[in-house]
Amino acid sequence: MKWTELVIPGLFIWLIQLLIADFLAIETIRPDFVAILVLYWAVKYGRTVGTLSGFLMGLLIDLSGTASFFGLSPMIYSITGYLGGYLMGTYSRLNPLYFSISWIAILTLQFMIFCVVQYQDIWVTNPQLFFGKWIGTTLYTLSFVGILQVIYPFHKIT
Repeated sequence: MKWTELVIPGLFIWLIQLLIADFLAIETIRPDFVAILVLYWAVKYGRTVGTLSGFLMGLLIDLSGTASFFGLSPMIYSITGYLGGYLMGTYSRLNPLYFSISWIAILTLQFMIFCVVQYQDIWVTNPQLFFGKWIGTTLYTLSFVGILQVIYPFHKIT
């Protein structure tokens, strides 16, 4: 693995997240392209690279000034990278349905942790709005992952 395989796509996705994600936002719900990239890296390279790249990408997101809770992004992307690393090479051993459910569950967990911290005041005052934001953010990002699955599916990552 060359370092350019991680740095160039990482910087490109970071720029897309900073510049384009706000244009795609529906109220406060935005797609998370960095989470998708970290999940792809974790499935391709394993837990160690997934966790480290998730932490570094999260730190880059936090230092770029787009995060309201410093440290939240490195934590959730590291969790995504670590859990996604378990999927490395498991497509042939798992049922394709279980494989798909696994990466969907990983992204759903990531957005649950993000929304619990980000929207903690809404959780207490209006639980329906909180669950709407959580499910909305999750489904919005999963729709982009679904589009990528048609172009470059997880099981073809080598």
